[in-house]
Amino acid sequence: MRSLFFYFFYFSKYIYIYKSNFIILYNTGIFIGSSFVFKKKGLLQSVEKAGGVAGEGYGYLKSFMWWAGMILMIVGELCNFVAYAFTQAILVTPLGALSVVISAVLSSIFLKERLTFQGKIGCLQCLVGAVVIVLHAPVEDSSDSSIATFKGLVLSVGFLVYVGIAVLISLILVFYCGPRWGKKNMLVYITICSLIGSLSVVFTQGFGAAVVHSISISNQFTNWFIYIVLIVFIITLIVEIVYLNKALNLFNTALVTPTYYVIFTTLTIVSSSVLHQGFHASGTDIGTCVLGFVIICSGVALLHNSKSQPDDDDTGTMMDIFTAKEQPLQEGMSG
Repeated sequence: MRSLFFYFFYFSKYIYIYKSNFIILYNTGIFIGSSFVFKKKGLLQSVEKAGGVAGEGYGYLKSFMWWAGMILMIVGELCNFVAYAFTQAILVTPLGALSVVISAVLSSIFLKERLTFQGKIGCLQCLVGAVVIVLHAPVEDSSDSSIATFKGLVLSVGFLVYVGIAVLISLILVFYCGPRWGKKNMLVYITICSLIGSLSVVFTQGFGAAVVHSISISNQFTNWFIYIVLIVFIITLIVEIVYLNKALNLFNTALVTPTYYVIFTTLTIVSSSVLHQGFHASGTDIGTCVLGFVIICSGVALLHNSKSQPDDDDTGTMMDIFTAKEQPLQEGMSG
């Protein structure tokens, strides 16, 4: 039985995800949320042991903790891959809100990054916003999952323009903004991750759907375009991981995770809508989805204001998210 009914935690209605198991998405959030904490711990240990500068070098590749986190992330991404192969990105991506909660809670336990009552309310809002989006998600027309159909969508003018803009902005951030402001403003590296990640999701979905099509209907590996899709998927995934590591190495995990989630989710839905040339939904559903994002963004603001800072009474403002300073490494090492 390919389709099952599951509850979204304890406060959701039934969510029916076509040909996909909600347990996969639930486990994805646990694996990926935990991986952030393991990788951050490994990054901190590698900097402490080697005495290097945070955000530079690749000493973390020798850390057992970092590799444990990477394995957890790979398992989570494999679950994501399965989910993307069977259902639309606009349903899969918002459920990543669980990883935000898992990361924030585990960070407070193992990295001693304080999670206040305000932060807990922020986590709850992230989950509520994700539920709202899932219950009112527009439907993508994906009746034909062949690689030929996906090729036509990718080579459309609208999507090529989006890819060009995403790559151009990423290059500017990497070569111009990164060296100047990368260590002072977390949005530099997080935006790179999110822009490239939004492309990665699209090509992951296309490749996964082609694999399913090959198994159930006809072989798609005779089409050369599927190998282009696979190469782009691998490259974008590597770039995403590298710059996510930089952000985690420099900034508070409880701050990086929700901010990355919101920007990544937003850009993923934008890239999906551009690829499929819009969504089939009523104005009410689209408006409700927008409100869902507002709820999530407000949750992120609460999480940011609750970040751990010495001699701080958690009175930060939402504008702080655009001027976030590098967190002291000793804060994480104390755990």
